Formats: sequence, C-alpha cells, structure tokens
Amino acid sequence: MKYIEERAKIVNEALNYYLPEKELELYKAARHLIKAGGKRLRPVIAIAITEAIGEDYRKIMPAIVALEAIHNFTLIHDDIMDRDEMRRNVKTVHTLFGEATAILAGDTLFAEAFNLLSKCDVPGENVKKALEVISNVCIMICEGQFMDISFENKMISEDKYLEMVKLKTGALIAGSSSIPAVLFGRDDLFEPLWDYGIFSGIGFQIHDDVLDLIGKDIGKDWGSDILKGKKTLIVIKAFELGVELKTFGKQKASLEELKKDVEKLKECGAIDYAQKKATEYIEMAKKKLSCLKDEKKRRGLEELTDFLVKRSK
Repeated sequence: MKYIEERAKIVNEALNYYLPEKELELYKAARHLIKAGGKRLRPVIAIAITEAIGEDYRKIMPAIVALEAIHNFTLIHDDIMDRDEMRRNVKTVHTLFGEATAILAGDTLFAEAFNLLSKCDVPGENVKKALEVISNVCIMICEGQFMDISFENKMISEDKYLEMVKLKTGALIAGSSSIPAVLFGRDDLFEPLWDYGIFSGIGFQIHDDVLDLIGKDIGKDWGSDILKGKKTLIVIKAFELGVELKTFGKQKASLEELKKDVEKLKECGAIDYAQKKATEYIEMAKKKLSCLKDEKKRRGLEELTDFLVKRSK
C-alpha cells in the first residue's frame, strides 16, 4: 500500500499537469471522476514496470497519464450504460451533467489520451508502436463491454465470462504493463508483460465481482451486479449448482431480500470458488514476471500483484 500510495501521488500530480480543468463545463465533467480519486492502479503498474526494467518513468509520463484518462473514459461510458448513480463515493458524471455531456466528456478523455501518447520523450518509432498497441487495447475494451451487455439476457458459460473479462478489464491492464517495454524499445519483454497484464486483469475483475457482494466502502451501490442481472463468475457458478436468486435482474429489491441472496451465494460456495479462481490468475500473472532480472523490483511487483485480489475496496 505504501508503494501504491507514493506512486499514486506522483500520478495525481501528473494528472493535474497534463489534464488541467479548463473553463468550459465539458472539462469539469471530464475531470469529475479523476478528481474523485481512485487507486490509480493502471498508471502505478506502468511506473513499477518502468522502474523494474531500469528506465526513467518521467520520459513516458504522458503515456502513463493517458492510461488513466482511458480508464476514466471507460468508466464514464460504462456508468451511462449501466445507469449507475454512484462511483468512487460521488455521483456519476451523467447523473450530474446529463448523458449528452457525459458522452462528450468520455470522448474528450479518449482523444486527450492519444494526444498525450504522442508526447513521450522516446524515439518516434516507439511512439508509433505504442499508439498501435493502445488503439488495439481500446478496441478490445469496446468488444468486452459489448459482450457484457449482450450477456444480460442469456445464460453464458464460465469460458465466455473469462473471454469477456479478458477484453473488458484485462486489455487495459495488459496495455499498462507492456507499454513501458514498447516505448523503451524492449521488444523482448512485450509478450510476457502483456500476458502478465491479461492474467492480472482477469484476477482483478473476478475479485471486483466478489467485492460487489462482500466488500466494504466500495464506492458504489452494494449488490448492484445482482440487481442488474450481471453474469459474474459467482452467479454463473451458483446457477450451475441450481441456486435460485430472487433479486437477480430485478433492478430493485429490499436490503433484506438482497442479503438473503448473497447468503445463498456464500453457502453454495460460489463466492469462495470465484475468489480461488481470482487467486489462480494472479499466480499465473506473477510467473510472467520472471522476465524481469532485477529480483528486488520483481518481488515488489509480485506484492503489488497480490494486492489486486487482497484489497477490500
């Protein structure tokens, strides 16, 4: 946590510098979630990887900020699609500014991210490769989000869920962990660091689904995934076991009804199953870090990776 907090502070200072709030209200909307906080895990991972390969993260700070801009762009649009009212303990962008402005705010962050990527202090050919990688990451995120929406009205398998999570969540973490290798011309490290990010992202998202049910102070409405009918790994496993959830997909339910369904998910072992699966992916991710020769930095990254499935919010 100390490492994350120290690097997050660096990221926050860079966010203020590279993404200032301008007079137009559009920018107030675009900066709303960024100013609300967050763990900054994606840029922190990028900084940690850069340090681990012996390079100066300041040379690629615009790209590191771009990762957080892309992440917040996806959150704004995701909240619109899911009709969420809270994020990071504040009202969502579309709730405060309206859907039209929220869409434009997300689009603005998306455009700003690619503008920032072009400003890194590294050879131009490396920047070109980075632009291609991050462009593909954004396409993957959209594919994953589309899959997530399409799953709402049908039953899916665990494999389909994992494919969706790989795209929706894993892709950006993969981009965050591999972009230092791209920008500093370390082609030999790209594949293992990309795979590290994919596995980390899957583990992170499964744990996030668990926190929606048992987490504390998670910054959004408790149990919202069940009420929305989200096909998480927990629900998929529970349905395989024949568990009936009365509040699933109902949009609204009493706290008591929701608690009963969460208790069913605990009793049938679905939550434990998901948490175990998340840990398995994190262990797979850590094995990919063997490509890093600095043992001390590698151990630090392993601890950071463990945090992804040990956090309580």
